[in-house]
Amino acid sequence: MSRRLVVSAFALLVALSLVGAPVTMADWSEQVSFSASEIDASQVRDETPVLRYDELDADAQDAVRQAVESPDGSHVVYGDEDWPDRFFYSDYTAPGQGLYAVVYEGDYYRLYTFAAGGFPVIYWLYELPFVAYGLALGRVGTRAYREEGSVRLATGAAVVGAAFHLVGPVFDFPVGSPTTFVGLGVVAAAALVGGVVATAVRNRSKKA
Repeated sequence: MSRRLVVSAFALLVALSLVGAPVTMADWSEQVSFSASEIDASQVRDETPVLRYDELDADAQDAVRQAVESPDGSHVVYGDEDWPDRFFYSDYTAPGQGLYAVVYEGDYYRLYTFAAGGFPVIYWLYELPFVAYGLALGRVGTRAYREEGSVRLATGAAVVGAAFHLVGPVFDFPVGSPTTFVGLGVVAAAALVGGVVATAVRNRSKKA
């Protein structure tokens, strides 16, 4: 199997995953938020359940730890399949339903858990740069397959496209904020779409 064919197939597969961003990045609109603040043990109300960090399951521990250790005391989990089952999520909070006390490394924390996010259509707008990138990548991959374009360009563009999934909502934006992620998408899409358009213009000029 030729390198050109492998690269083209990879590029087209990544392109398809990005064009389908409303599905492949659906975790973006499925958010729950954890908010933790340290308190004195005497501030725990009788009706508030006290949870011990060491007794929580791994998913709940991870969410609590990240909220406690974050600079602003908050953490967001994307994708309902990753929401810790131990907690209640809604716009409503009451002791045991979105309001807890957690003992973490000997200290007490007031923990709020609540539903976040919004209508999926809002996040579809955020995903538009990645859809545009996917369309342009599909063009680049097709040209590489037809031996009309650069295999190196197709490889690089496909790797960047795949990286968007690794640093996006599926993995809870591990290297930056959602705003940074969108900004990177806009820059990458502008560069790749601009390159595709410029190439099309040059080819049309040569034929004229």
